Amino acid sequence: MEQLDVTPDRLAGTWHIVCSSFPMWQGDRRTDATFTYGPMPSGSSGAPRMSDDVGYRTRSGRHRHILGVDTRLTARPGSVYRWRGRGVLAVLSSEWEVREMGADDAWAVIVFSRSLVTPAGADVVVRADRLDDRAVIADALEAGVRHEAPRVPGFEPRDRPDPHPER
Repeated sequence: MEQLDVTPDRLAGTWHIVCSSFPMWQGDRRTDATFTYGPMPSGSSGAPRMSDDVGYRTRSGRHRHILGVDTRLTARPGSVYRWRGRGVLAVLSSEWEVREMGADDAWAVIVFSRSLVTPAGADVVVRADRLDDRAVIADALEAGVRHEAPRVPGFEPRDRPDPHPER
C-alpha cells in the first residue's frame, strides 16, 4: 500500500463523517458528526501539530464538541497522528492514520487504533464544501465498503446544510 504524506495543512478544514465503523456514530444518539482540523505551531519535538474538534449533535439537538490536539508521528511511515484530549480528556490518547485520500483531497479514510475507551475502526470523511458533489460522495461510500465502515445513520448525500453553523 502506498504511504501517504498528509500534513496538517492538507487536512485543515471541516470534514463530515459519512461512513464509520465506530459505534459512537452508528446509533441515533450522536448525529451530524464533523472533524475540524486547524494547523498549530510545531511542538517542542518539532513534529507538526493541529487542533482537532469533533463536533456532533445530540438526540435533543444540542451541539457538543470533543477537543484535542493531533501530533504527527514523523518517525512512523505514512501519515500517523497521536490524538490527545484537552481539558478533562487530557489523560486520553489514541493513534490514527490517513489511509486513503480522494481526488483533490475531497474525501479521506481515517483508520484509528484501539484506545483505553474506544475500539479500533475506520471513518470515511468528506470535506464540508464537497457534500453536494455526487461523484465525491459515491467514491467516499465505496471507500467505506473497502474499509468495512457502513454509512452513518441519517447521512443523505444531497443538499445537506452545515449542522454546526455557529462556527
